[in-house]
Amino acid sequence: MNTSNIFGFEETEKMGLRKGVVYYFNDWIDEKIISILEEIVEQFLSLTQAQFTKKRSGENDAYVNRRNIRGGWKKVFHRAFDNFDDSNILILDNCTPQQLQTIYTCIKVTNYRGSSHFVYSYLYFQFPLDIEWSTVYQFMEYVNSKLTIHYASAGYEMAFNDLCPKSSGYGVRALNQLKYVNSEYTEWNGLDLSTRFGVPCPNFIQILCSELTQKMASEIPDELHGKLLNTNLFLDILDRKSEKMPEPALEQIKSRYQKLYWLLKSLLVSPERSMFMKKEDWEKRLRRFEEIQS
Repeated sequence: MNTSNIFGFEETEKMGLRKGVVYYFNDWIDEKIISILEEIVEQFLSLTQAQFTKKRSGENDAYVNRRNIRGGWKKVFHRAFDNFDDSNILILDNCTPQQLQTIYTCIKVTNYRGSSHFVYSYLYFQFPLDIEWSTVYQFMEYVNSKLTIHYASAGYEMAFNDLCPKSSGYGVRALNQLKYVNSEYTEWNGLDLSTRFGVPCPNFIQILCSELTQKMASEIPDELHGKLLNTNLFLDILDRKSEKMPEPALEQIKSRYQKLYWLLKSLLVSPERSMFMKKEDWEKRLRRFEEIQS
C-alpha cells in the first residue's frame, strides 16, 4: 500500500494516484513532429528514471490487454508511427498483474480535420507521486516549446491497471470521494474530438492558448499564478515558497480552486458521462467546484 499523497488514498494493484499531464495540440503530424514526440517521451523517461515494459498500439488493438515490450520502446514507437497516415494510438507503461504502473504514456495523434468537430492530437503522461510539481511544470514548459499546444492540464490523476479485471470501474467510482483528482475516463477522453472544445475542470496547472484566454471574464486573482510563454498562458495554484513549487494545504487548495473555477467558468465544458459512474454521481462531479463562490 502507498498513502504518500495529500488525500491519504491507499494504492492497490488495481488503482492509485499519480501526478499527470494531458496535452491537446494541433500540429500537422509529419516526420518532424514524430521525431519531436519521440524526444518528449525520452525527456519524460529521463525525469522519471523508469522504463516502459508494456505496450498497446494501433487503432484496432488499442484496448486489448497490454503486451510485453521486446526490443525497447523506441522500436515499438517507430513501428506505430513510421509511415504515419491518418491516425494512430500508442500506450506505454510498466504495470504487472501484481503491481500498478508507476509511469504511463498515451500518444494519440491524428491528421483528421473535421468539419463539425474540434479534432486535436493528444498526449497523456502519468508521473510517480514523488515527482516534484516544479519538475512537472518544467516538463510542460518544454513540451509547450516543441508543439502547438491548444490546451494542457496537470494535477492528480487516478491510475488504472488494465491487467487487473474491473480496475477502471473501481477507480472511477473511487473518484466520488476525490474532488481534486481527475482521470482519462472522466475528464480527458473524448475532448480531442468534440463539438465544443474547452476546459473540463480547473487543475493544479493549466496551459491556455490565446484563443481560450481571450474568453476569460476577469483578471487573474492574487492567489493564482500566471505567466505567458510563446503566447500561451500558464496558470496554476501552486506555492512559490520554494523551488519545488509544492501544492498548498488542502484548505488553500479549496480556496484557490474556487477562484480558478470562476476565472475559467466561461471556458468550461462538460465531458460525456463515464460508463462507470452513475448519473447522479456524474452530475454531482460536474458541479464539484460550484458549491462555494468566493
